Amino acid sequence: MINGWAMKIRRLRIKSRISKLVILAALMLSACAYEGGGDQPVIRKFTWFSFIAGDDIAHQCGRVPGERYRFVYNGVYNEQVRSYDIKPAEQGRYQIKINVTEEADITSFSLNLGNPDIFQPWRPKVSATNVSASDVAILRKTLKNAGFFDSPPPDQNLPSIGFYWVVSACRDGKFHQNAYLWPDKKFTQAQFGKLLSAWDFTDIPINPPRETSNFSIYGTNDTDEYRNHFDLRVGSNGLLRHTTIN
Repeated sequence: MINGWAMKIRRLRIKSRISKLVILAALMLSACAYEGGGDQPVIRKFTWFSFIAGDDIAHQCGRVPGERYRFVYNGVYNEQVRSYDIKPAEQGRYQIKINVTEEADITSFSLNLGNPDIFQPWRPKVSATNVSASDVAILRKTLKNAGFFDSPPPDQNLPSIGFYWVVSACRDGKFHQNAYLWPDKKFTQAQFGKLLSAWDFTDIPINPPRETSNFSIYGTNDTDEYRNHFDLRVGSNGLLRHTTIN
């Protein structure tokens, strides 16, 4: 009889733990949906896949007036990531916000005790400016010439140790997404990067494409030592999702 009650209590405890884990997992998953705050290192870390997939743009597309664009350049994730967010500002103008994140340099980190910011080494360099509607029209033309609106995305994985662009856009109430992976011809021929560079006042040069390997990036073949190692892939529904994470 005692053993029976002990078993029941144990099962209840296990069910309680499982319920708590399910609730925690749900909270974590909901927290991973990007809703802004990309300048904050912690938010950026836990919402990266949602951000690069343009989930927020897709969700608002057709509900919020105006066209929006997001360009994300992965120049080896641990070395440099650049993002360019473009959205309507005042009449006839668009705001472009640029974030550049590089590997944190903690050797030059100094803590201001009056206004401490422990995340300072991991914060992106931010630049913002306004451009005209005619400028955005030129940008739209470069996207059209790059096959953004009508060409299929690459069928290869987009590795975190690689170089690629992921572009998301909402235009005329329709969400679009495409990717450009170096050294593919689509990447080398796309001209929108040059136009974005003209609006970039971060003074941080782009990390140019080169051949990489896991060993050249991580200095080891031990996968347990790989940091921020993942692949992205465009699914059958045309939307970007991560496939593997180490």
